[in-house]
Amino acid sequence: MVLLVAGIPGCVGIDAVPILGADACEASREAEVTSVRDGDTFEVEDGEAVRMLGVNSPEIAHDSTEVSECFGDEAAAWATERLTELTVTLSFDTTCEDTYGRTLAYAWTTDEETLEEILLNEEIVELGYARVYEDFDDIRLADRLYAAQDRAQATNAGLWAVCEDRKSTRLNS
Repeated sequence: MVLLVAGIPGCVGIDAVPILGADACEASREAEVTSVRDGDTFEVEDGEAVRMLGVNSPEIAHDSTEVSECFGDEAAAWATERLTELTVTLSFDTTCEDTYGRTLAYAWTTDEETLEEILLNEEIVELGYARVYEDFDDIRLADRLYAAQDRAQATNAGLWAVCEDRKSTRLNS
């Protein structure tokens, strides 16, 4: 069952987010993160798997026959620490599901001190735990995510400092 919430109390400025227009595939809604699968995928209280839209963190080993990609374990650890038990606002773009059946969403939270909205998709990229996922060309917040990636690269944050494949291409170069 999917609960659609038109207005979410306590969210400052969420109505100003550009992806909440008529082209969004679903209305924004609140959800509590119950577990993290890896750096860019988490589960919410009803068991729904959510993939952070526009973000690609390095893969982790899911069993003893696999090897984690460079910075995959660090990305998963950051996501686990940052997201577990956090109530987030999920907002959507034009595509709501990926080929694996995961919900594609922007995850937002509010800074308790400043009451500013924080786009967690942007935060993970800016900290260098992920890069922009470049296989979509319809992500409305792509420029914002690329700007975060540019800042991460400029400061050698996270994977940009230690991984061999540090190149980035841009969809809108």
